[in-house]
Amino acid sequence: MLQTMTVEEVKSKTTDVVLELLPHLEREDLGDESDIFSLGLDSINAMNLVFGLQESFDIKFDTQEINVDNFRTVADITELIMKKK
Repeated sequence: MLQTMTVEEVKSKTTDVVLELLPHLEREDLGDESDIFSLGLDSINAMNLVFGLQESFDIKFDTQEINVDNFRTVADITELIMKKK
């Protein structure tokens, strides 16, 4: 499935996963470069984010890929997922 997705589709689906974990946010509150940790994502939800993304995109992140810098913004996450194609 990921093989056929565009960057915009990956970004939209990533936003959906983030918003599930931060229900107080609206889609328009979450820009591509918004720091999702400053918007309320904590360490427990960060792991749920990793699991949710892996499930949604049917991918597996390598241990070294799971760090704050790769998961700070929707743009960062999208870039990481696109590398998995």
